[in-house]
Amino acid sequence: MKKKKIRILNIITRLSIGGVSKHVFILTRLFNEAPYRSIIASGRCESHEKDLFAQAKDYELEVIYVPEMERSINLIKDLVSVFKLYKVIKRLAPDVVHTHTAKAGFGGRIAAKLAGVKTIIHTFHGNNFQGYFGFLMSQVSINVERALALLSTRIIAISTQQKDELIKYKICPERKISLIPLGFDFEEFTYQESDIGGFKKRYNIPPENKLVGFVGRLTAIKNPDAFIDIAAKVLEQRQDVTFAFVGDGDLTPHLKRKVAQRGLQDRVIFTGYLTELNPLYADLDATVLTSTNEGTPVVIIEAMVNRVLVLSTSVGGVPNMIQDKVSGYLFDGVDINGYAQRLLHSFDHPEEVQPILDRAGADVVTKYGAERLRQDFVKLFKELRIR
Repeated sequence: MKKKKIRILNIITRLSIGGVSKHVFILTRLFNEAPYRSIIASGRCESHEKDLFAQAKDYELEVIYVPEMERSINLIKDLVSVFKLYKVIKRLAPDVVHTHTAKAGFGGRIAAKLAGVKTIIHTFHGNNFQGYFGFLMSQVSINVERALALLSTRIIAISTQQKDELIKYKICPERKISLIPLGFDFEEFTYQESDIGGFKKRYNIPPENKLVGFVGRLTAIKNPDAFIDIAAKVLEQRQDVTFAFVGDGDLTPHLKRKVAQRGLQDRVIFTGYLTELNPLYADLDATVLTSTNEGTPVVIIEAMVNRVLVLSTSVGGVPNMIQDKVSGYLFDGVDINGYAQRLLHSFDHPEEVQPILDRAGADVVTKYGAERLRQDFVKLFKELRIR
């Protein structure tokens, strides 16, 4: 008798360029061979975002589109998306529904419970408990997550810091939380020798210039204004440095105006979203994060595996990823002068930076490999008696 496949439905708010989508892709691919079958359900990207449906097709992944599911709150669309997800779940009859990000976690878990799914898993890729909303909305978010946790078989935290926050805010009992860091196929975002020089050539950057990047959504929680301030500080002391915003978001028009007002148009560029980042990492000397809150930023993982220096605020799960002055540099808050001086020093003393890059590259392979991710989930499925 042929053994029944274990069916897994991964639900994500939107398949946009970013770390969560990359994680869902690798997770779906890892569990899309016997004895598993994995499918993705995704909502609509925001107008300024680029979707990854074509890439999902290249990976031969099945994606079910639920256009009413989107990041912004809309009562009617949210109710419709729950109903559509319910119909999808009833049709597919998955053994496991695994939701990712807040909105998918809301609609997906409710729909799965209504459809009678026995195993409902939710991964927190970040949280909305602080830094995103005011006090009142933060309290609403916390209470909603507490209620949704009651519908969940297991909650997954992707860092120790995040697990501690879930316990601190009493989202669920500690016994219900599994710590499973992200995992990736590093070959896919490790640059090749042929990539070197391609990014600088495309954007008319002098080959001898140092290149510093800000990779991610240009939105308030990422604090991209600080990147311009850091750039201005560095450029006061040397002119052979180019700063690149790689991404897009609601703050893009504001940031472009700020760059123009400060006369930095020749030194600070905007690329928009890029689907292929290997040429960027081939030419990048450092990547800067100035976020006020984070989960586990995939840009840090990408930079570390490509031996690119990381400078970041010490927020969220970042301290679990980087040891200060050992595998990168951490800052308590956005110290503009501190960032600038650290960048300038690293440019002048590459011999001090190389051991940090080597350590970062070694650490990231050990902590965030795809095989480790697969083993963690196989162990979880056994624990939850999923057969």
